Amino acid sequence: MTAPEPAVVDQADLAWQGGSDSGLAVGRGIRWKLLIDGERLASTEIVTGIAEIMPGAKLEHHHHEPAETYYIVSGQGRVEIEGRTTAVGPGCAVYIPPDARHAFHCTGAEPLVFVFSFPRDRFDQIVYHFDREDRARPQA
Repeated sequence: MTAPEPAVVDQADLAWQGGSDSGLAVGRGIRWKLLIDGERLASTEIVTGIAEIMPGAKLEHHHHEPAETYYIVSGQGRVEIEGRTTAVGPGCAVYIPPDARHAFHCTGAEPLVFVFSFPRDRFDQIVYHFDREDRARPQA
């Protein structure tokens, strides 16, 4: 295995992912960019990206094996983790334990922008399990 190399990534150089071109069943109004990912870079042990949830949209209830963190850059929202809902805004950091059921909703008039990270080598190693009842609901 090749040793990891330092890297600097400018999110402005990357295209947004998500929506209808995504295998992730997150619905409309959510997009992301993978900034650090072993698929694109010689990085290990961390996946980092930036995401936007548009006003009124929601990342529906789901869980995944690895822990996850969010850092809110701008916008207002509500995060629900294991039935506990908390309002979040710029400067808030969120820790989501492994396999914890969670959802994220933009409640403001501006997009909710946040940085996310997982302790994995590549994003394709994270398997999202969405709640069946949420997937049946119309997305914002």
